[in-house]
Amino acid sequence: MTFYDFLLFVHVACAVIWVGGATMFQFFGLRALASGDPNRVADFAGNVEWIGSRVLTSTALGAFLAGLGLVWESDFWGFGDDWIVIGLILFGITFLAGAGFFGPESGRIKKQIESEGAAAAQGRIMRILVLTRIDLMILFLIIFDMSVKPSFDDGWTLVGAIAVAAALAALFTVPALRARPATG
Repeated sequence: MTFYDFLLFVHVACAVIWVGGATMFQFFGLRALASGDPNRVADFAGNVEWIGSRVLTSTALGAFLAGLGLVWESDFWGFGDDWIVIGLILFGITFLAGAGFFGPESGRIKKQIESEGAAAAQGRIMRILVLTRIDLMILFLIIFDMSVKPSFDDGWTLVGAIAVAAALAALFTVPALRARPATG
């Protein structure tokens, strides 16, 4: 096994954990809210904060660093390649959203549940679930970018990928926005 092969494994493994974890948060969040059990909602919020800040942030950084290593170790990829630039921009958006908003907001939700009860935080939990669905579509755009490796000359491919991601984000968020509780 070469060092490049090792970096590729780390890159893919971290991406799988990151995207898979973000996807599972959606399902667990919806189930916790649907249960109507304040304790289950509180546990969910606490788990999101803990897992997000310790596992997902770490694996996102692992995927990023291993990706940088792959480019440095490669004779055929460069930081000026369009698909790498696209991937870095998308990574920056989702990483900053996670570290700058989703993680801290999860902590604030956890504190609100502890002080005011789970019912008071349901609106905030629904809002963060909706916003993380949009973030999840950005993660899937990163997977598309890493798989297809489009260039800026592939205009219709890029427009199509963005259109599909936007449509899926709307499909998954609009019904939730309509059903969202008025509290929080």
